[in-house]
Amino acid sequence: MFTYSAVIYDGKKQNLVRYDCRTDTDFSSYLEARFGCHVCLWSNKELSEATMSAISASQEQSKEKRFG
Repeated sequence: MFTYSAVIYDGKKQNLVRYDCRTDTDFSSYLEARFGCHVCLWSNKELSEATMSAISASQEQSKEKRFG
């Protein structure tokens, strides 16, 4: 899962948007549903906090199995 961030101009104002989803297509669909016609001025894609937590927990379990 990823957290997508974008600055969207909807013809009236700029909006900072954050949305957790799995793919670029999912994010594009979300923007289309929320804003309709819009311009994306900037966007970013990063691992979501939930995904980062799951990776961290998995690494800790792996360490425990090796040294436990």
